[in-house]
Amino acid sequence: MKKLMVLIVLISVLVVSCSYFEEAEKERRDRGRECRYNKRGGLESCRYIN
Repeated sequence: MKKLMVLIVLISVLVVSCSYFEEAEKERRDRGRECRYNKRGGLESCRYIN
């Protein structure tokens, strides 16, 4: 019985942490990026817009 309870707790922690990281990744993608280019048109740097 103890092993079953431990297993349930571990699975619930895993599900919560995965959903947290998924939400953070989605938020990062939704923010957008601002990129700077050099004189020849090559990519110089990009940063996320707040």
